[in-house]
Parts: sequence; C-alpha cells; structure tokens
Amino acid sequence: MIDADQCHIGTNRALIDMIASDMRAFGANKIQIGGNTPIQSSDKSGIMSVTGIAERDNTQCRILVVDDDRATAEEAVEAAHLLGYLCTFALDAASALRMIAEDESIGIVVTDVQMPGMTGLSLLDELASRFASQRPLVTLVITGFGSIDVAIAAMRNEAADFLTKPVLREDLAGALRRAMRKWLRLCGERSLAALSASLRPPASEGSQPAPADPLPLTPVDDAELLKITRKLVRMREQRGQFLNASLFSDPMWDILLDLTSARLEQKTVPVSSVCQAAGVPMSTALRQIRSLVDMGLIRRWSDPLDRRRDLLAINDEAMEAMRRYLTYLRDRIGV
Repeated sequence: MIDADQCHIGTNRALIDMIASDMRAFGANKIQIGGNTPIQSSDKSGIMSVTGIAERDNTQCRILVVDDDRATAEEAVEAAHLLGYLCTFALDAASALRMIAEDESIGIVVTDVQMPGMTGLSLLDELASRFASQRPLVTLVITGFGSIDVAIAAMRNEAADFLTKPVLREDLAGALRRAMRKWLRLCGERSLAALSASLRPPASEGSQPAPADPLPLTPVDDAELLKITRKLVRMREQRGQFLNASLFSDPMWDILLDLTSARLEQKTVPVSSVCQAAGVPMSTALRQIRSLVDMGLIRRWSDPLDRRRDLLAINDEAMEAMRRYLTYLRDRIGV
C-alpha cells in the first residue's frame, strides 16, 4: 500500500476535482482526498441519514470489496453490512475475478488501486473485458494514492466513483447508493433489450441473418391493448385460485401491468393504488417501485394538486416495449 502522505497532491487538487466533475457526468463522484487510514465512522446522524438504503430491494446485488489489506477490507465490509448491503471481500484481484465468475449476484465491485500482482486499475480493465457483455457490473475505486493519473485511469475504466482514504461512512454510503442506482438502471436497460429481442424472429439454420427490426405486427389501438392487459391481470388473479399465489409472486410485473393499463387509459395513478395492485405487503411494493424508478422503467412525482401523495406512470421507452409485447401476444399467441 502507498501512503498518500508520500504523494504531493496539493497543487493538483483542483485538477483532480475537475476530473471528478467529468466523472459525475457519467454517474461518478470523487468524495474526498485524505490519508491512508482505514474507513472511519462518522457521528450517528451521518449513519442514520443513509439507513434508507437498506430499504432498497438490493438482495439480488452483492458487493465485493477488493483490497490486499485485510483490516481495511473487513472495515469496508462491516460498513456495508451496517447499511443493509450484502457484502464480501477478496484480498487480491485474481481471487476477485474468480469470485465474480462464480457468483452472478455480485453486481458492485469496490477495489483498491495499489495491490501486488494485478492492480485495481488492471482489475477494472479485466472486468470490462470479461463481464461487460454478460451482466451489469458497477465499479468503485478507493485508494490512498490520490494522483491525477489514477483519477483519469479510473474514469477511462468507467468507475462509478473515485474515493480517497480515509473514507467516512456516510461518504461510502453515498457512493454505494449511487452505484446501486446505476446497477438497477443497467438491469432495467437489459430487461428492455431482452424484451425487444424476444419479439424478433429467430434466425433459421442456413438462412439469412434475421433482420434487426422485429417481426411486423398488426397495428392495434389502445382500446384493444387495454383489453389484453386486463386479460393478463385476470389470468394472474385466476391462477391464485388454483395454486398458492405466493409461490408465483412477481410484484414488479404486476406494477408494470397496472401502470400500462393506466397509460392506455391516459391516467396517472397514486403510489397507494399501485401498491395494492402489486398484491404484496406495502413495504415490499414500495421497494419494487423504487427499483423500477431507478431502472428507468417508471417515474414518480408529487401530485401538484395534493402534495401529500405521489403519482406514478410508466416511461415512454418501457411503454413502447409493452405495446409491442401486448401486440405480439395478440398476433402470435392469440391472447
């Protein structure tokens, strides 16, 4: 590990801040320049201000801390656990790569820069090469080596955050919160892409490659699409009469169906109504709504006529995907 006190960065601080502002444009944020000490706790108010992170539906995303200093790695893992995240650590980049390959739930990687063997920046490059096309991965860099070159390299490797030691717990919380939002947004983009791809014809063996555009579908008006959406909702409700509904709970899909119906009727709906349509406890429905907002599939805003409540609506891109999906069900499946 290189002590930050050995790095004369005083006159370069403004330049590093300028680099950090560029990183913010890509969802990144440099937190602090400091010494080479383990992650420190802040006062209780700082910790309490980020406890809302634990309420996010982040159970499908694990965090991996990579640092050759076991004490520092354990400090970071403990801080993440206190914030409600699932987190583990690796003591070198090679071990981290093996863990990421074996555990698809790892979606956020927090890495030190100066490590024996493969450095943290080389690890970022390996992650981009091996996994970027397979699954969402969000990376953060924590280092005591606060140089301009490191900041630029981290930005080029699309690190979501660049933090320098010592890292206060609320600063780590903010970085993880932004990383989780980015991870959810990437998941949402992949979901939309997968839905669009599912509507394209498969390429038959020995034939020409399938066209980039999906199969031509018969135009359907909103009234017909609304009937199909309501039929899907009824089918899901009727299934619960024969099978244990809790075994097939899918609140995100129920929320999207409800908001699709509302959009087809040119309505906006309050959060409370959408939670009821999800068919799960209110706290679970709210977590799913936050996840869908972070994914960019739906939007939430305060009701201008009643500030006591929020409204929800499906976003344009997600609605277009739902229109195509519903039309596909009508033309190809006969729903």
